[in-house]
Amino acid sequence: MRSEDFRAILGKIKDHTDHLALHVLGEPLLHPELGELLALCHEHGLKVNLTTNGTLLAQRQALLLASHALRQVNISLHGLAELPHESDQETALAGVFAFVQEAMHTPLFISLRLWNLSAAEDNGHNQRILNRITNFFALPKSLDSGPTPGHGLTLAPKVFLSQNARFTWPHAPAQDLGDKGTCRGLRDHVAILVDGTVVPCCLDGEADIPLGNIHAQTLDEICNSPRATTIRTGFSQRRLSEPLCRRCTFRQSF
Repeated sequence: MRSEDFRAILGKIKDHTDHLALHVLGEPLLHPELGELLALCHEHGLKVNLTTNGTLLAQRQALLLASHALRQVNISLHGLAELPHESDQETALAGVFAFVQEAMHTPLFISLRLWNLSAAEDNGHNQRILNRITNFFALPKSLDSGPTPGHGLTLAPKVFLSQNARFTWPHAPAQDLGDKGTCRGLRDHVAILVDGTVVPCCLDGEADIPLGNIHAQTLDEICNSPRATTIRTGFSQRRLSEPLCRRCTFRQSF
Protein backbone atom coordinates (compact mmCIF):
# COMPACT_ATOMS: atom_id res chain seq x y z
CA MET A 1 0.00 0.00 0.00
CA ARG A 2 1.32 3.44 -0.93
CA SER A 3 1.88 5.82 1.96
CA GLU A 4 -0.49 8.40 0.45
CA ASP A 5 -3.27 5.80 0.28
CA PHE A 6 -2.49 4.77 3.85
CA ARG A 7 -2.77 8.39 4.98
CA ALA A 8 -6.13 8.77 3.22
CA ILE A 9 -7.46 5.63 4.90
CA LEU A 10 -6.33 6.80 8.34
CA GLY A 11 -8.31 9.98 7.81
CA LYS A 12 -11.42 7.90 7.17
CA ILE A 13 -11.12 5.53 10.12
CA LYS A 14 -9.70 7.77 12.86
CA ASP A 15 -13.14 8.49 14.38
CA HIS A 16 -13.96 4.78 14.56
CA THR A 17 -10.98 3.33 16.43
CA ASP A 18 -7.93 4.05 18.55
CA HIS A 19 -6.08 0.94 17.41
CA LEU A 20 -4.75 -0.42 14.11
CA ALA A 21 -3.39 -3.91 13.48
CA LEU A 22 -0.84 -4.44 10.74
CA HIS A 23 -1.13 -8.02 9.52
CA VAL A 24 -3.84 -9.77 7.37
CA LEU A 25 -1.54 -12.42 5.88
CA GLY A 26 1.26 -10.00 4.94
CA GLU A 27 4.63 -9.32 6.56
CA PRO A 28 4.64 -5.68 7.74
CA LEU A 29 8.42 -5.54 8.19
CA LEU A 30 8.86 -5.96 4.42
CA HIS A 31 7.16 -2.64 3.67
CA PRO A 32 9.80 -0.18 2.41
CA GLU A 33 7.96 2.78 3.99
CA LEU A 34 7.15 1.15 7.32
CA GLY A 35 8.70 4.02 9.27
CA GLU A 36 6.50 6.54 7.49
CA LEU A 37 3.38 4.42 8.00
CA LEU A 38 4.04 4.18 11.74
CA ALA A 39 4.67 7.94 11.89
CA LEU A 40 1.33 8.54 10.17
CA CYS A 41 -0.40 6.34 12.76
CA HIS A 42 1.14 8.41 15.53
CA GLU A 43 0.07 11.60 13.74
CA HIS A 44 -3.52 10.31 13.72
CA GLY A 45 -3.42 9.18 17.36
CA LEU A 46 -3.58 5.46 16.56
CA LYS A 47 -1.87 2.72 18.54
CA VAL A 48 -0.49 -0.10 16.41
CA ASN A 49 -0.40 -3.84 16.99
CA LEU A 50 1.99 -5.43 14.51
CA THR A 51 2.26 -9.15 13.69
CA THR A 52 5.48 -10.50 12.18
CA ASN A 53 7.14 -13.85 11.53
CA GLY A 54 10.21 -12.43 13.26
CA THR A 55 12.79 -13.05 10.55
CA LEU A 56 13.41 -9.32 9.95
CA LEU A 57 13.35 -8.10 13.54
CA ALA A 58 17.12 -7.64 13.68
CA GLN A 59 17.05 -5.37 10.61
CA ARG A 60 14.00 -3.41 11.78
CA GLN A 61 14.72 -3.29 15.51
CA ALA A 62 15.84 0.35 15.71
CA LEU A 63 12.88 1.57 13.67
CA LEU A 64 10.34 -0.36 15.74
CA LEU A 65 11.76 0.60 19.12
CA ALA A 66 11.79 4.27 18.13
CA SER A 67 8.13 4.31 17.05
CA HIS A 68 5.73 6.26 19.26
CA ALA A 69 2.73 4.54 17.64
CA LEU A 70 3.69 0.93 18.26
CA ARG A 71 1.83 -0.68 21.19
CA GLN A 72 2.34 -4.43 20.73
CA VAL A 73 4.43 -6.76 18.59
CA ASN A 74 3.14 -10.29 18.00
CA ILE A 75 5.87 -12.68 16.86
CA SER A 76 4.74 -15.86 15.08
CA LEU A 77 7.52 -18.20 16.16
CA HIS A 78 5.84 -21.13 14.40
CA GLY A 79 6.79 -19.45 11.12
CA LEU A 80 10.47 -20.09 11.83
CA ALA A 81 9.86 -23.78 11.11
CA GLU A 82 9.42 -22.82 7.45
CA LEU A 83 13.05 -21.69 7.19
CA PRO A 84 15.09 -24.25 5.22
CA HIS A 85 17.85 -24.94 7.74
CA GLU A 86 18.04 -25.20 11.51
CA SER A 87 20.91 -22.71 11.42
CA ASP A 88 18.60 -20.19 9.73
CA GLN A 89 16.02 -20.80 12.44
CA GLU A 90 18.63 -20.20 15.14
CA THR A 91 19.79 -16.97 13.51
CA ALA A 92 16.22 -15.67 13.28
CA LEU A 93 15.48 -16.73 16.86
CA ALA A 94 18.59 -14.91 18.08
CA GLY A 95 17.26 -11.79 16.39
CA VAL A 96 13.90 -12.27 18.10
CA PHE A 97 15.49 -12.55 21.55
CA ALA A 98 17.71 -9.53 20.90
CA PHE A 99 14.62 -7.52 20.01
CA VAL A 100 12.71 -8.75 23.08
CA GLN A 101 15.67 -7.88 25.30
CA GLU A 102 15.59 -4.26 24.16
CA ALA A 103 11.78 -4.05 24.02
CA MET A 104 11.54 -5.01 27.69
CA HIS A 105 12.99 -1.57 28.51
CA THR A 106 10.17 0.17 26.60
CA PRO A 107 6.36 0.35 27.02
CA LEU A 108 5.90 -2.28 24.27
CA PHE A 109 3.88 -5.44 24.84
CA ILE A 110 5.34 -8.59 23.27
CA SER A 111 3.36 -11.72 22.41
CA LEU A 112 5.37 -14.79 21.39
CA ARG A 113 3.13 -17.16 19.44
CA LEU A 114 3.37 -20.88 18.74
CA TRP A 115 0.13 -21.51 16.90
CA ASN A 116 0.77 -24.92 15.37
CA LEU A 117 -0.26 -27.46 18.00
CA SER A 118 -2.29 -29.59 15.60
CA ALA A 119 0.83 -30.43 13.58
CA ALA A 120 1.32 -34.19 13.65
CA GLU A 121 5.10 -33.84 13.73
CA ASP A 122 7.14 -30.70 14.21
CA ASN A 123 10.57 -32.41 14.38
CA GLY A 124 11.10 -30.95 17.83
CA HIS A 125 10.75 -27.36 16.57
CA ASN A 126 8.38 -26.24 19.32
CA GLN A 127 10.30 -27.85 22.14
CA ARG A 128 13.59 -26.33 20.94
CA ILE A 129 11.98 -22.90 20.99
CA LEU A 130 10.36 -23.51 24.37
CA ASN A 131 13.74 -24.56 25.79
CA ARG A 132 15.32 -21.39 24.43
CA ILE A 133 12.52 -19.30 25.95
CA THR A 134 12.97 -21.05 29.30
CA ASN A 135 16.68 -20.26 29.29
CA PHE A 136 16.32 -16.70 28.03
CA PHE A 137 13.84 -15.72 30.74
CA ALA A 138 15.53 -17.89 33.41
CA LEU A 139 12.23 -19.58 34.20
CA PRO A 140 12.14 -21.86 37.26
CA LYS A 141 10.87 -24.84 35.24
CA SER A 142 10.80 -25.91 31.63
CA LEU A 143 7.87 -24.92 29.44
CA ASP A 144 5.72 -27.68 27.97
CA SER A 145 4.11 -27.67 24.56
CA GLY A 146 0.36 -27.26 24.96
CA PRO A 147 -2.49 -24.74 24.71
CA THR A 148 -2.32 -21.62 26.84
CA PRO A 149 -5.88 -20.44 27.56
CA GLY A 150 -6.85 -16.81 27.74
CA HIS A 151 -4.01 -14.38 27.12
CA GLY A 152 -1.26 -16.97 27.54
CA LEU A 153 1.61 -17.32 29.98
CA THR A 154 3.38 -14.29 31.42
CA LEU A 155 7.13 -14.67 30.87
CA ALA A 156 8.10 -11.21 32.12
CA PRO A 157 6.32 -7.88 32.56
CA LYS A 158 4.55 -7.13 29.25
CA VAL A 159 5.92 -10.33 27.60
CA PHE A 160 3.63 -13.28 27.00
CA LEU A 161 3.68 -16.73 25.39
CA SER A 162 0.61 -17.95 23.50
CA GLN A 163 0.33 -21.56 22.32
CA ASN A 164 -2.66 -22.54 20.23
CA ALA A 165 -3.85 -24.91 17.56
CA ARG A 166 -2.92 -24.36 13.94
CA PHE A 167 -5.68 -22.77 11.86
CA THR A 168 -6.10 -22.89 8.11
CA TRP A 169 -6.70 -19.67 6.18
CA PRO A 170 -10.29 -20.19 4.96
CA HIS A 171 -9.91 -19.11 1.32
CA ALA A 172 -11.25 -21.89 -0.96
CA PRO A 173 -10.78 -24.76 -1.33
CA ALA A 174 -11.44 -25.93 2.22
CA GLN A 175 -13.94 -28.13 4.02
CA ASP A 176 -17.41 -26.73 4.74
CA LEU A 177 -17.76 -26.93 8.53
CA GLY A 178 -21.46 -26.06 8.66
CA ASP A 179 -23.49 -22.90 9.14
CA LYS A 180 -23.58 -22.82 12.95
CA GLY A 181 -21.25 -20.40 14.69
CA THR A 182 -20.33 -16.80 15.31
CA CYS A 183 -17.39 -14.43 14.90
CA ARG A 184 -16.09 -11.09 16.18
CA GLY A 185 -15.76 -9.77 12.63
CA LEU A 186 -17.91 -6.66 12.05
CA ARG A 187 -18.37 -6.45 15.83
CA ASP A 188 -15.01 -5.16 16.99
CA HIS A 189 -12.94 -5.15 13.80
CA VAL A 190 -12.86 -5.13 10.01
CA ALA A 191 -9.92 -5.55 7.66
CA ILE A 192 -8.81 -3.16 4.93
CA LEU A 193 -6.77 -4.74 2.15
CA VAL A 194 -4.04 -3.21 0.02
CA ASP A 195 -6.42 -1.79 -2.61
CA GLY A 196 -8.83 -0.37 -0.03
CA THR A 197 -11.31 -3.25 -0.12
CA VAL A 198 -13.03 -3.67 3.24
CA VAL A 199 -13.78 -7.22 4.42
CA PRO A 200 -15.45 -8.43 7.64
CA CYS A 201 -12.44 -9.90 9.37
CA CYS A 202 -8.68 -10.30 9.37
CA LEU A 203 -8.80 -13.84 7.94
CA ASP A 204 -10.29 -12.73 4.63
CA GLY A 205 -6.96 -11.89 3.03
CA GLU A 206 -8.20 -12.77 -0.47
CA ALA A 207 -11.34 -10.56 -0.34
CA ASP A 208 -13.84 -13.41 -0.58
CA ILE A 209 -16.36 -11.08 1.13
CA PRO A 210 -15.86 -7.60 -0.32
CA LEU A 211 -18.16 -5.14 1.46
CA GLY A 212 -17.01 -1.98 -0.30
CA ASN A 213 -13.96 0.18 -0.83
CA ILE A 214 -12.75 2.71 1.72
CA HIS A 215 -11.44 5.01 -1.03
CA ALA A 216 -14.94 5.37 -2.52
CA GLN A 217 -17.22 5.08 0.54
CA THR A 218 -17.30 5.94 4.22
CA LEU A 219 -16.75 3.18 6.75
CA ASP A 220 -20.30 3.69 8.04
CA GLU A 221 -21.71 3.14 4.55
CA ILE A 222 -19.70 -0.03 4.15
CA CYS A 223 -20.50 -1.50 7.57
CA ASN A 224 -24.21 -0.75 7.18
CA SER A 225 -24.50 -2.20 3.68
CA PRO A 226 -27.08 -4.98 3.15
CA ARG A 227 -24.41 -7.69 2.94
CA ALA A 228 -22.63 -6.52 6.08
CA THR A 229 -25.94 -6.27 7.95
CA THR A 230 -26.88 -9.81 6.92
CA ILE A 231 -23.52 -11.15 8.10
CA ARG A 232 -23.69 -9.31 11.43
CA THR A 233 -27.28 -10.40 12.06
CA GLY A 234 -26.29 -13.98 11.33
CA PHE A 235 -23.40 -13.82 13.79
CA SER A 236 -25.77 -12.56 16.50
CA GLN A 237 -27.97 -15.61 15.85
CA ARG A 238 -25.00 -18.02 15.59
CA ARG A 239 -25.73 -18.52 11.89
CA LEU A 240 -23.12 -18.19 9.14
CA SER A 241 -24.35 -16.75 5.85
CA GLU A 242 -21.06 -16.66 3.92
CA PRO A 243 -19.17 -19.66 2.44
CA LEU A 244 -15.86 -18.27 3.75
CA CYS A 245 -17.22 -18.24 7.31
CA ARG A 246 -18.48 -21.80 6.90
CA ARG A 247 -14.92 -22.89 6.03
CA CYS A 248 -13.19 -20.95 8.81
CA THR A 249 -11.69 -23.00 11.64
CA PHE A 250 -10.76 -19.96 13.74
CA ARG A 251 -14.42 -19.07 14.36
CA GLN A 252 -14.76 -22.40 16.18
CA SER A 253 -12.94 -20.67 19.04
CA PHE A 254 -16.00 -18.54 19.82
